[in-house]
Amino acid sequence: MIKIIASDLDGTLLNEKSVISEETQEMIRKSQKAGIRWIIATGRSMKTAGNLVKQAGIRCDYVLLNGAEFRKNDGTLICQKSISKVVAEKIIQMLFQKELNFELNTNKGDFSTDCELCNTAKPITKEELKQKDLDIQKIFVFSDYEKELESIKPYIYETTDITITSSASWNIEITGKYADKGNMLKTAIDYYGIDKEEILVFGDGENDKVMFERFPHSRAMGNASEELKRIAEKVIETNKECGVAKEVKRLLSREVM
Repeated sequence: MIKIIASDLDGTLLNEKSVISEETQEMIRKSQKAGIRWIIATGRSMKTAGNLVKQAGIRCDYVLLNGAEFRKNDGTLICQKSISKVVAEKIIQMLFQKELNFELNTNKGDFSTDCELCNTAKPITKEELKQKDLDIQKIFVFSDYEKELESIKPYIYETTDITITSSASWNIEITGKYADKGNMLKTAIDYYGIDKEEILVFGDGENDKVMFERFPHSRAMGNASEELKRIAEKVIETNKECGVAKEVKRLLSREVM
């Protein structure tokens, strides 16, 4: 019996308009009334993920920043994993040298070198960063030019004590060692006393792979990467077709599992 549903946001729970559709909202509420708890598992921060969930008028817990944080629906922090300060400093110095833009998700808020793209973050300079004592949960590196990202990958992949993933070809997402969606979801189900057989996970991209490898009941969206589809227990409709809602409806009517 499924007791927790964990879903990615972008490309999964969100439709092509980057909102949670009314059909999906309805199925979330119905499943919650049936006793199923929901966890949003996303690379987003509490600020941006929480706003999307609030706009939909639903309540969920959160695994955020690709597994660097676990928060309750009211934002209460249950668990947080940071990047080693020494490691984070070296990566950031390299990014400044390469003149690559990035966003930092920290214990003191979100900061970015490009607040046009990261419009919920505060601007940060190299000099200002030196003055701040930050615990950094995620470094989000981005560029319009994939060659720029390729140029730093050898250094990034040689760096120890970090987790590396990506949600699109134009970014690299860095968290601390063991900070990924799979590990933090394990922390969440342990918190609730739930077995791994009692959680159903949904996703579409590279940063969802660890969830699919860790938990036996997984659903890849029709628009998911081919790699994720290969390891999924089942492939369902696309996010445009409200695939999550349709699968939850089947679950509630006992047509699946």
